[in-house]
Amino acid sequence: MRNALHDSYDAATALLAAVPDSLPYMSKTTECLQKTFIAMHAALGTDASLEIGARGAEYSLVMANTYGGSISLCALEASPRTHGYFSKEVNYKEFGVHYINALIAERDEDTVFYEYMYEGMEAAAGLSSLLVRDIKEHGMARRSRSIIRSIRGDTFIENRFKNKKNIAVWIDVEGAQHEVLHSLSKSFARGVINSVYIEVEKEKLWLNQKMLDKDVIAFMEDHNFSPFLRDNEYYTQYNILFVNNTITGCDFSPFLDQYRVLLQQACMQ
Repeated sequence: MRNALHDSYDAATALLAAVPDSLPYMSKTTECLQKTFIAMHAALGTDASLEIGARGAEYSLVMANTYGGSISLCALEASPRTHGYFSKEVNYKEFGVHYINALIAERDEDTVFYEYMYEGMEAAAGLSSLLVRDIKEHGMARRSRSIIRSIRGDTFIENRFKNKKNIAVWIDVEGAQHEVLHSLSKSFARGVINSVYIEVEKEKLWLNQKMLDKDVIAFMEDHNFSPFLRDNEYYTQYNILFVNNTITGCDFSPFLDQYRVLLQQACMQ
């Protein structure tokens, strides 16, 4: 299983190396990866999904439209401003999505949280993170700081998904991969997480950032996961899809084929 997943990851990397590197196309590769990940959940037997760093919970809403009420869906957005904005825009309960204002970190404690804005951006736009970023270097207008109560990922899963055995985790946390992944260490050890979709950086974008892409891969492999597919989201960032090596009875080759076809179709658009 491990070798087959790595072979697929190498094949996906080779596919991406042979396609355009323009920003519009790079965003299309992300759409292709997301569609493939969502399609995989039936084969994975996913019974719960946790979206961390959800913004407007777009992934969870697509999951709801795809799988109805068969999967428990929780989307966590740490920014009170962003969460408040989207809570007014979307009736998440109607879709069966639990959209929660919650910050995932290594400890259950009061935590400093940062939000960044660009000039002229809408109320819910911008970036938010546990980490500090140089606002002048990245053309940002301002940075605000607040104190938010954080919760360990393990604690959240134990409280919310007590009877779930096949949990998919989506992570987009702007440089704080170390803090979030380590907060899930007990859940990884228990074997209740079947897959992880995570945004990673090729180079350090945040002060005190502890993990880059190679570090995330090493951490996941140490926790019995293998990289399966990836995209080319941006020049300095991309997303990796990891699968638990203990999964049996699932043929992943059709999903590599699906990803290849989606990329080919995107090239023709």
